[in-house]
Amino acid sequence: MKVSKLLIDYGFRFAVTFGVAYYIWDPKSDDEIRREVEAKFPPDHAKRRRNRDKFKELLLQQPGAVTEESKKQLDDVTSFASRPRW
Repeated sequence: MKVSKLLIDYGFRFAVTFGVAYYIWDPKSDDEIRREVEAKFPPDHAKRRRNRDKFKELLLQQPGAVTEESKKQLDDVTSFASRPRW
């Protein structure tokens, strides 16, 4: 059976290179990635708890029961009058 040169060429170009790349490739698990990131940036549990409580307060609010502090924060974020016009 005659094999074309093109088939052999593509076989070496793609199949062999993909095989070598797959053999060398060593993916990391989520736990390994998490350990590396936490080693570089240690988690701040107090800050994380404050942020979680803030978002929990905003999510669990009833319509019309927005606190004054939340209203002020929303007004600060959404106020367009204080920005300079270009």
